[in-house]
Amino acid sequence: MNRFHALFTAVFGIISSLHAGERFLLSADRQVIEINRLGEVIEVIKHAGHGGIYDAKRLPDGGIVYAHRGGLALFDAEHRLIMEHAARPGAKGAEANSVAVGNGGAWFALMDSGVPQIRVIDRAGTGLSETPLPDLAGDPLHFRYRMIREAGDGGSFWVCQYGRKTLIQVEKDSGRLLTSVLLDPMLAPTATVEKCFATLPWTDGSQFVSTSTGLQLLHLDRDGKRLACWTHEDLGLRCRYLLGMSRLANGNLLIACGDYHMKSTDEGRDLLAEIDVTGKVVWKLTRDRLIDQIEGVTDSRTGIEEIHVTHVHAYDSEDLAHCLNPTP
Repeated sequence: MNRFHALFTAVFGIISSLHAGERFLLSADRQVIEINRLGEVIEVIKHAGHGGIYDAKRLPDGGIVYAHRGGLALFDAEHRLIMEHAARPGAKGAEANSVAVGNGGAWFALMDSGVPQIRVIDRAGTGLSETPLPDLAGDPLHFRYRMIREAGDGGSFWVCQYGRKTLIQVEKDSGRLLTSVLLDPMLAPTATVEKCFATLPWTDGSQFVSTSTGLQLLHLDRDGKRLACWTHEDLGLRCRYLLGMSRLANGNLLIACGDYHMKSTDEGRDLLAEIDVTGKVVWKLTRDRLIDQIEGVTDSRTGIEEIHVTHVHAYDSEDLAHCLNPTP
């Protein structure tokens, strides 16, 4: 036992030294949680009235910005709230879903499903531009849109139409539709309902798309054609959802695996997964490593405490200047 304990300690010491500054920022419904690769909680941010936090980013100045159901919130490095921008209500209510960060944190693009539009604001909350989105008036508010990301050309946004399982590209300001990619024909047959939850543009012009309850990960080329499609079974993951993603400095992808609405804890065993471009899972973090360190949400029907991670942002805390664009 002593020999095993010594070996265990040595292995964890090596992992810690190799990834000393690596941090994962988890968007987790009512809180934002920063952890390291060992699953140790570094810090937690909560703010009264902020729920439905889907998309949080660390900024080069050490601050944090996130989109929550009610709008956008910007915090400085000492966790002081320094700017808020409210979601605008439409006929079916107000709901913000995602934030893209531009020019090193000089501006933020908020996706607003209620209106619907993408509003770009600066750090003072001043509006810089408004990009209209297709009005999905017939869709329930919560099923309209999810994540946005700035396209590589800098002049457009990639937008996930959630319930319609469609990835679109819209021109900034005008809202002109540039590309529309229907995911359905490229997905594997499944008994669960696929959606278009998150997109992650890649360095070669391709992009990865996750399908939420559909539990599939698509890799598309720059023309929107399928390069690969992996189900959670292919990846060997135990989770309820495949959600937000981040690119690691080593060239791999990190994806958040949601644990909403579980019937058993094993159903949501995996919390994060690192996947290489061939679809091989090379590392996982299980939820049992984290659940005792934070206050989750207890499902009233099952009594199971859930973490509700929807997105992960990976960065090097020792090199925050590149936290929005990780480098090897």
